[in-house]
Amino acid sequence: MRRIAILTLSVMPVSALAADVWQTVGDWTILINTEGTGKCFASRELDDGSEVQIGAEPTLDGGYFAIYNEAWTHIEEGQDGTVEFDFGTARFGGEANGRIENGKPGGYAFFNNPAFVQKFARSQTVKIIGSQGNTFELDLTGTSKAIRGVLACQDALPEPEAESE
Repeated sequence: MRRIAILTLSVMPVSALAADVWQTVGDWTILINTEGTGKCFASRELDDGSEVQIGAEPTLDGGYFAIYNEAWTHIEEGQDGTVEFDFGTARFGGEANGRIENGKPGGYAFFNNPAFVQKFARSQTVKIIGSQGNTFELDLTGTSKAIRGVLACQDALPEPEAESE
């Protein structure tokens, strides 16, 4: 199984995130996080109330996938876990971090594997399996355009300064 590298970061909770709309691409909204140096991400709300985000982490040379749902009360801020992305023909997995955004608990996973982004953009669906056995199937229709939108947004921003360890 392929593995994606995941980092658990101690940062300000995403619920404090301030963002401006950059553009809309199908069902996805491309936003700029206006906190700090600025990062772009795509957000989409699903029928069950889940919010999915795919974003850039330019100072870390990677990106992230996050999903939030107010029904997931078992997830706590800062809680460590694992996540697996099953595309049918390929699997990627790694660590995830519990986060709260706009009052909705969920998980955040950092990735720096370009093959993950390519598979995410080219697939029709992905099964996401959390460490507590929760399984979530995500329709990826329009995701390729959303990822291109995030990259174009990020290219339009000033170069961020690298984070020091």
